[in-house]
Amino acid sequence: MAARSENFPWPSHYGHYKYFESQMNKHGKVASLTAQGDGLYELTREQGDTLRVFICECYAFGVAEHMETVENLGDVDVVIINSAWCGYSPDAKLHCRESNVGLFTIGEFMGALHRDDYWRYLTDKEKEYFRKQGWL
Repeated sequence: MAARSENFPWPSHYGHYKYFESQMNKHGKVASLTAQGDGLYELTREQGDTLRVFICECYAFGVAEHMETVENLGDVDVVIINSAWCGYSPDAKLHCRESNVGLFTIGEFMGALHRDDYWRYLTDKEKEYFRKQGWL
């Protein structure tokens, strides 16, 4: 379910993504960030790879929302949940991870950018949960 809109692409409540842009523009691993519209960005890392990043505000991002994202935008490399009051399900994290797609909050993405296999980045809490589920 969307935060402000029930329709894709679940836009920012504030109508912009300035916080995300400012964080990415000062991150040491980000070479460039280009807005493509509707929450889609092209992010080039210092190591030379380019990621298609979709940033959205969806109260509960699940597997169905990931499928809707791909249906509307094509493949993306990263999905960022843009709001502290929104989140994603463990099943969605696993689904995206198995598809080599990163699913993160902005803070988590800041850490994941340091890894070649950014989509495998997990918080300590997620690692514990994934181990208990037998997913790690």
